[in-house]
Amino acid sequence: MNQTNGGWRHQRGQTLPMMTLMVIILFVFVGLGIDVTFAYLTRAALSKAADAACMMGIRNLAQGQSVALDIARSTFDMNYSSSGVAGRQAAAPTVTPVFSTTPNGNVQLTVTASVPINTFFVRVLPAWRQLNVGATAQSQRARVAMSLVLDRSGSMNGNGGAAALPPAVATFIDQFDENVDRAGMSSFASHARRDVDPITAPFKTAIKNAANALVFQGGTFSQGGLTNGFAQIQAVPVVPGEDIVKVCVFFTDGLANIVQHTLNCGGTPTLRNFGGYDSGSSVGFFNPANGTHLCTTSGGTPSCCAGVSTFPSAIDGTSKTFLRSNVKPEAEFRAVQVANEMRANGIIVYAVGLGNNINQEFLRQVANDPTVSGYTPTFYDGEALFAPTSQQLAQVFEVLANKIILRLTQ
Repeated sequence: MNQTNGGWRHQRGQTLPMMTLMVIILFVFVGLGIDVTFAYLTRAALSKAADAACMMGIRNLAQGQSVALDIARSTFDMNYSSSGVAGRQAAAPTVTPVFSTTPNGNVQLTVTASVPINTFFVRVLPAWRQLNVGATAQSQRARVAMSLVLDRSGSMNGNGGAAALPPAVATFIDQFDENVDRAGMSSFASHARRDVDPITAPFKTAIKNAANALVFQGGTFSQGGLTNGFAQIQAVPVVPGEDIVKVCVFFTDGLANIVQHTLNCGGTPTLRNFGGYDSGSSVGFFNPANGTHLCTTSGGTPSCCAGVSTFPSAIDGTSKTFLRSNVKPEAEFRAVQVANEMRANGIIVYAVGLGNNINQEFLRQVANDPTVSGYTPTFYDGEALFAPTSQQLAQVFEVLANKIILRLTQ
C-alpha cells in the first residue's frame, strides 16, 4: 500500500511541469496563429494596393511610362496607408512597378510590393522576430484601332457644338497612347469623307488639326460616316497574335436624314445623296463626292435626276416617294445596318449624342446599348452617351475615353 501511495505522489509531482509545458506550447501556437493572421491581413492589404496601382498605372499609359509609374506608386501608397495594418510594419513597404511587353503585343504592368512586419508572440524565437510579407499584381492593356466618326452638319452651329467639338475631341484623343494605339477620323454632313486616313500612329496632331478644320454645314449622312469608319478599321493590317480592340466612336447632334443610292437619272445610273433639307417635307439632292446641293423636290421628280420619282426602301423593299418623312427613317435604318455589320466583324461602336434634337433610341441601336428596346447581346456591344448641352460635351467624351481604356485593360 505504501509503495502504491508513493507512486501516486510521484505522478502528482509530474503534473505541474507537464501543465506548464502544455501552457507554453499552447501560448506558442496561439501566438503563431495571431501573427500569421496579421501577416495574412498585411498581404491582403499589399495585394489590394498593388492591384489598384496596376490599374491606375496602366490606364494612365498615355501620359508616358514615367508618369504612369509615378501614378502607380502614389496609388499604392494611398491605398496601403489607409488599410489599417501599417502599425506593425518594421519598415516602409518596397514597391517596384515595371512595364513590359507580352508576346501578343500587350503592354503589361507588374507591381511587386513587400514589407517586413514585427511579430508579437513568436518573437521569442530569434528567427521569427520579423516576417517578410509580399504580393504581386499584373495588369495588361491591349492596343486599340479606332475611328472617330464626327458630325459636321449645319445644326452644329446653332447649339454650340461647332465650338465645343474640337476641344472635346482633343481631350478625348489625348487619353490614348501613340506608342501603343492607332486612330483615324472620318466626318459627315451632306456627304461623308475620311479626314485622317488610314488609321495609324502617331495620330494626335493629325486628328486635332482635322477636328479644328471642320466646317459645319449641310445635312446628316450618318450611314456614310459609319461606312467610312468601318472601312478605315477594316483596313488596319492584321498582325498574327496581336491583341487589338477595334472601336468606332460615332458622334452626332441631330437626326440621320440623308440616304445614298444609285438612281436611274435620265436613264443613267447615278449615285446621289438625298434627304434632309431646310424644313418641312423637302428633300435635297447632293453630290456624293463633295456635298454640293444640286436640286430639291417635295414628293415629285427632282430636276437633277430626270425620270425618277421614287427610291427603293431598304426597310421593306417598297418604292417610296422623295419626302422627308420617308427618307428620315430610311436613313436611320441604313445607319443601324452598317453598325450591325461592324459588330459582326468584331468592331465595338460607341455613340455620343449632343443636345435634345436627337433620337436617343437610334443612337442606342447604333451602339447596341443594353438599354435599347429589344436588345440582343453580342460580344461587341457598345454604349450610347448623351451630352444635353455643348458645355457637357468634353466631359462626356472624357467619360467615354475612360470606358474604352477600361475595356482595354485586364
